[in-house]
Amino acid sequence: MKAVGMIGLGAMGRQLAKHLVNAGYPLVVYDVRTEATEALVSLGAIAANSPKELGKQVEIVLLMVNSFSQCKDCLLGTDGLLAGMKQGILVVLSTIAPDEVKMLGACCVEGGIELLDSPVSGGTKGAAEGSLTVMSAGKDAVFADCLPILQSFGSKIVKVGNEIGQGQSVKAVNQLLVGVHMVAMAEAMALGAKSGVDPEIIFDVVKSSSGTSRIFESRVPSVMNRDFSTRSTLSIQLKDIDISVRAADSVKAPAFLSIVCRELFKLAEAKFDKDEDSSAIVKLYEELGGGRVERLK
Repeated sequence: MKAVGMIGLGAMGRQLAKHLVNAGYPLVVYDVRTEATEALVSLGAIAANSPKELGKQVEIVLLMVNSFSQCKDCLLGTDGLLAGMKQGILVVLSTIAPDEVKMLGACCVEGGIELLDSPVSGGTKGAAEGSLTVMSAGKDAVFADCLPILQSFGSKIVKVGNEIGQGQSVKAVNQLLVGVHMVAMAEAMALGAKSGVDPEIIFDVVKSSSGTSRIFESRVPSVMNRDFSTRSTLSIQLKDIDISVRAADSVKAPAFLSIVCRELFKLAEAKFDKDEDSSAIVKLYEELGGGRVERLK
């Protein structure tokens, strides 16, 4: 098996790393938090002190960090991946903008390595279960080399195109819908609460009606329980919907709902705990309109 590196051991990355270890891959890991790497070392991974050191030991690197700036920090600089990895493949699992992953791809070409643009969807639950959807774009040969690795944590692997940036474009479409559906769920449930209707009745009716969505069905039960433990945070949802708006702007596509959605998440992030689940957007509606979405005692 090819030696694999994993950079970024947060809520998603550490779960993917566990799947790689369980699949038998020789795994080298790096995270700015030493406690995160120690947890993986206890499972059989090898810890690296920098992306540069990691790059010297592996053939394929998976990058799962939160932002484009973090991607750049991991890739460039004296201790960056490109300073240590002279050939091989970088798989970008992070959600960033299409133009941003293209920039990373250009840097990789200059450094002599290939890039596979492969954002994922499914959240922390999908990462833990190994049931993520992976949207890959890049050369056929590069995709073929990475496919067995992607299958260790993904249940649906789709090659969406040959050009770097197309993976992130598909993810931007998905995240547009996630954000809009999340806001729609919050607005609808807040309306029901303000109207004095039992939210459990609303949930029971809507989940069997044409107005339902996966977001509605997965989030309303936890909202009614006032459980905003993280599956995807308010701050990450804001970042993702902002990417969708920027992607639309770059191709001059209309983005009316995306822009409204972004502004609502921006307000919610400023008013509430940004590390709560994105379904906490319902608190904004409750504060503005009154009422509370919770199970009736």
